[in-house]
Amino acid sequence: MKLWLLDADVIIKLLEIDVFDRLVAMHDLHVASTVVDEVKYYRRAGRKFQVDFRQQYITTGLVTETLATAEEMQEVLRRLPLLRQQGVHAGEIESLAVLVRQEDLTLCTFDAAAIRTLPFLDVTERAVSAERLLRTSGLTLSPGFKLDPRLSEEYFRSNVDQGLREFVYSRAT
Repeated sequence: MKLWLLDADVIIKLLEIDVFDRLVAMHDLHVASTVVDEVKYYRRAGRKFQVDFRQQYITTGLVTETLATAEEMQEVLRRLPLLRQQGVHAGEIESLAVLVRQEDLTLCTFDAAAIRTLPFLDVTERAVSAERLLRTSGLTLSPGFKLDPRLSEEYFRSNVDQGLREFVYSRAT
């Protein structure tokens, strides 16, 4: 699967629960250029681990760095209502622009604001929760790790549903 990781938060969380490297081995992972330098460290078992994401994953070719053009990012903003525009930051805008452009990518995120934008961009069907990603990849958490509720399918679906309601309402007014 060509997997698109929306932001640094999802990468950090996947590193924390000790599944990121296994996903790298199984999938063709892609991240936005703005995300690459945001991943600096993660915590596991009370310890802080430094990460040079560019060196470890991009330079080695394990993860692909992809850029969006200014025009593509403007198009994403144009399609979002003002409230949604204010809820997503620059890195997420770039990530969403790449997702819209590259139809072979599957998005994984737990950012509520970003999930709620998916219906406006007509990409909801190409997005998955981290829980579903792990399950379909056949991965289980290492002993001692629990799934953060924000990575759950329930959390993801709840935010998609909220985004769909906002989308329908925005078209009705």
